[in-house]
Amino acid sequence: MTTKKKTSSESKVQFPLHSPRGTQDILPQDQKYWEYVTENAKSFLRGWHFQYLETPTFEETALFSRGIGENTDIVDKELFELKSRGKGSSYALRPEGTASVVRAYIEHGMRSWPRPVKLFTIGSFFRYDRPQAGRFREFHQIDIEAIGSANPITDVQVIYVLHNYFQSLGLDDYVVLINTLGEPSERKAYISLLKEHFRRNRQKLCRNCKDRLVTNPLRLLDCKEEKCQQVGNTAPRLLDHLSDASRKHFEFILDSLRELGVPYEVTPSLVRGLDYYTHTVFEFVPKSTRGESQQSSFASGGRYNNLVKELGGKDMPAIGAAIGVERVIDRVKTEGIDLMVMDHPQLFIAQLGDQAKIVGLQVMKELRDADIPFSESIDRDGMQQQLHMADRLKVEWSIIIGQKEVLDKTVILRNMESGMQEVVDRDRLVKELERRLHIVRE
Repeated sequence: MTTKKKTSSESKVQFPLHSPRGTQDILPQDQKYWEYVTENAKSFLRGWHFQYLETPTFEETALFSRGIGENTDIVDKELFELKSRGKGSSYALRPEGTASVVRAYIEHGMRSWPRPVKLFTIGSFFRYDRPQAGRFREFHQIDIEAIGSANPITDVQVIYVLHNYFQSLGLDDYVVLINTLGEPSERKAYISLLKEHFRRNRQKLCRNCKDRLVTNPLRLLDCKEEKCQQVGNTAPRLLDHLSDASRKHFEFILDSLRELGVPYEVTPSLVRGLDYYTHTVFEFVPKSTRGESQQSSFASGGRYNNLVKELGGKDMPAIGAAIGVERVIDRVKTEGIDLMVMDHPQLFIAQLGDQAKIVGLQVMKELRDADIPFSESIDRDGMQQQLHMADRLKVEWSIIIGQKEVLDKTVILRNMESGMQEVVDRDRLVKELERRLHIVRE
């Protein structure tokens, strides 16, 4: 028999291990928040005719370097690249959702579908970033895209859909920060003016902004360093360098959002961190923390009219947005939204004897089919142990099954508060429980 030799790195590992830095375990007590945010999103977005799809967790690295931009922080500093065996393609874990959705749109011929093609996906994304409050290396997003419309009403619809979704969750302490980047051709002259302004103040810039001055000048505007913000406050405004068409596009969006009652603020420094954006860019942030840091944003997006063509498809305008699941959950908790705990057990099933365990399993199926939450400890034999667990769970009723109940095809229904109990026929158990638990069927 041969054994695998331990590598030097393996021999240094200390057990027990912890989750990798920048990741988290989502424990059972937190699942109600995750389900509240993601399951509501699925039903809500389908109601607005967005169709669900899933894309791979990893893609060819070229998809992100071409789509997001080689000089962006995401590609240059934060991409999780994968080692592949032998020679071949280079792969990376997806850092955002839009590039993958657009790749799928092109690959599967969705151009022939009725336009705009409205899609959404929910999943894990990865960025090699410094972990901090609200920022993980593995994080979760709800990604929505509308591909095939250049009409500004589609921008309005995407923002309005997000606004209504957050309202449906009970959130109301937020504002939409919004800006326009115009068309790439309009930005060329503006970027020259911007670079000249920041060059004159280069000594006041942080190290990252000195690099951005060469690689990605627009990102100079949304640096969170105070000294860089002071320089940015006196910089030329892109809004003053738009064409008439771009200005009308933006004004239509603002007028529409105002009429629809969506709270917004025009924010000239908002540029977002991805190269593919054109025209509209926006972020949803809490009113109390706007302007403090990018970590306060819990949803963001923008228009990307050139990305489909850039990734090999036919020219096709589009707009999309991403909702940060972890950050929305933080907002739900911060705003004190009281969730109805749908999976809290209302009953406990206790059994004594092997045949009673079999009957207990049958009763569990009947309750599950009737959508009545329950708990059990079928591996325990002592009745007192089981009823003690029922007390700890604070259930209202316990169903007790012993040898006599197996033979009589009955169960004992025990009120855990009063201790009163009665015999109920198995075939009318569900109806009896629905009556006592005040469950109304439509």
